[in-house]
Amino acid sequence: MVRIAFVCTGNTCRSPMAEGLARHILGPGVEVESAGLAAWGGDPANGKAIQVLKEKGIDIASHQARAVSRDILASADWVIPMTQTHERQLKDAFPEWSSKVKRLGAWHSQGKYQDVRDPWGGSVETYRQCAQEIETLLHEVKTGLKAH
Repeated sequence: MVRIAFVCTGNTCRSPMAEGLARHILGPGVEVESAGLAAWGGDPANGKAIQVLKEKGIDIASHQARAVSRDILASADWVIPMTQTHERQLKDAFPEWSSKVKRLGAWHSQGKYQDVRDPWGGSVETYRQCAQEIETLLHEVKTGLKAH
């Protein structure tokens, strides 16, 4: 069983979408969770994130935000943040686990993607574009996991 923790800022947009999408894309044998570097514990997923994933048949309505913790990082095989800044913050705060921190865009085979931009405050279409980018990158993660 491979355990992955997705990390963004508030754990209400990108990382819950990544968690929901990953459950469908990565399949059995991969356990996923998410957290935020500046999350308010218990906040729901953003309504637009819920709507966009619902359009894909994925329900994240029961998601509750939580902050990154040592326990989350310790139990994960991979910690996948959304941006280079998140990656740097995680590696600085938790150097003992820096070898398993790899931002989502870094899994892309051609290194084409950098950061998954935060859709917060954007339109539903902005959330759809973000979800599509995450979905594309999760297929790269799936390929990368097979290689490990």
